[in-house]
Amino acid sequence: MLKEKLSKISTKAFYIVFAIVVSVVLWMYVEITENEMQERVISVEIELRNEDILNDRGLLVSRVVTENLSITFEGSRSDISKLITSGVSVEVNLSNIQSTGPVALNYEIVYPQSVNRNAITIRGSSASRVTLVIDRLLERQIDVEVNYRGGTSSDDLVALPAEYDPQTITVRGPEEIISRISHAYVPILRENLSSTLTEDFMLVLIDENGEELDLELHSSVILSQESIRVTIPIRLMKEVPLFVELSHGVTTSSANTTVSITPEFVTISGDPETIRDINQFNLGTVDMLSFGLSTTRSFPIPIPNHITNVSGETEAMALIEVLGQDIAFRSVTNIQEVNLPSGFRAEIITQSIDVRIRGLESDLMLVAPLNLRVVADLTDVVGTGAMFVIARAYISGIEVDVEPVGEYRITVSVFAD
Repeated sequence: MLKEKLSKISTKAFYIVFAIVVSVVLWMYVEITENEMQERVISVEIELRNEDILNDRGLLVSRVVTENLSITFEGSRSDISKLITSGVSVEVNLSNIQSTGPVALNYEIVYPQSVNRNAITIRGSSASRVTLVIDRLLERQIDVEVNYRGGTSSDDLVALPAEYDPQTITVRGPEEIISRISHAYVPILRENLSSTLTEDFMLVLIDENGEELDLELHSSVILSQESIRVTIPIRLMKEVPLFVELSHGVTTSSANTTVSITPEFVTISGDPETIRDINQFNLGTVDMLSFGLSTTRSFPIPIPNHITNVSGETEAMALIEVLGQDIAFRSVTNIQEVNLPSGFRAEIITQSIDVRIRGLESDLMLVAPLNLRVVADLTDVVGTGAMFVIARAYISGIEVDVEPVGEYRITVSVFAD
């Protein structure tokens, strides 16, 4: 039993000592490895400083000749690893440049904050200086051109000229490149449109030969904006008939009246979804008691604001005729007034008026003057004195299909009561 316990204690102690030894060895290996000096060639990014000062002088960097710069660093494995992972770059100061042309400038290495620069040694580089080409900075305005040629999905749809803003942009860059630019163009890769298109499109620069500016040259140009919003209005063209609504009495109906409207149709255009629901335009309503056998009326054509009147007519003439009826005249002395406001009294000056009645000749012969009366509505009277008042004629006491037509005017004197 005692031997067994001593054996277990001895085994446990062995493992503890073994673990300590392994840990020490690993620590020593890491320390030696991490602090081991090594050389590494690293490609570095070139950063230009004080470009705004250069631009203020009307100059800019048109090209970086030294596109790739690599530096050979010597340092511990740990520091070299940090240079690679955190990134190392070089800065070139542009503040002392005063003229155009090629220029070679010294650069300053910018180390990551986690690296002690005193622990790093520079063993060499692919270039001791950075070479740039300085050009004159030119800024000018150029036109933007948009021309949609893709057509529409059907013949009754029309693509109107593209609407876009702005119509000019500012380009800024090397004089050599900017002077070659003719205009900016918007390529619209759409066709067979069935509704209005509104999208943002990228601008393409076109040179003096009408060719698209090379992508590399384009990248050296600064545009006031890279894209513009373009709207291509799609409009539906449609002929819409005009009509007049008739308010009939006892002697007229759709069977014995004709309406001739000039023009018969108007051509309109507008948003397809709106235009498709418009099938006619109502010019207005004509009271068939307001005239005898025919009348000509002028009406404005009621085109909604959001719809374009393509044909251009703004007024229509309507000739309305009553067929198969006759007109007779009766001299009427039964003249009345109604609805005189309180505080007034009225005296009718007009003693007789000729009234027109419409109907079949056989029925008109049965109408006597005593079957007619003329009534003036004085509801709107507000003052005193002699005045003309609109009156209407009415028929009673006889069962025939005839009716007074037209509008009458009588003279009334109104007094304060």
